[in-house]
Amino acid sequence: MSCCPDRPFVTDEICGNFNTTAPVTVPLTVWSTDGTVFPSGTVNIFYDRGTPATITATVTHSTGAPTTLTIPKGTSISETFSDITSVAIVPGGAIGKYCINIHYQL
Repeated sequence: MSCCPDRPFVTDEICGNFNTTAPVTVPLTVWSTDGTVFPSGTVNIFYDRGTPATITATVTHSTGAPTTLTIPKGTSISETFSDITSVAIVPGGAIGKYCINIHYQL
C-alpha cells in the first residue's frame, strides 16, 4: 500500500527581471499558466528602483479572485499561494526581479 500519489509532483522555478520603464503593456504579466494546471507556490517580487514609491503585484487564482501585494522601493515580498493562474506587476516606471516557485502534478 502506498500513501504517495500516483502522479509525480513537479517543481519549477521561474525567475526574471521586469522593467516597466520601457514601453510595455501595464499591467505587465510576468507569468501565467496555460490553463491545464493550477499550481501552488511561492511568489517573490523585488522592487529595485523606479519612479513610484511602491509597486503592486497581483496574483490571480483559478477562481478569478486576485491577491494584491504592495512592495515599497528597495524591498522584496514573498508569499505562498494555491491555485495560481497569473502574476502581474503595476504601475509603470519600475525595475526589479521576480522569482516564482510553483508545484503541480503531472
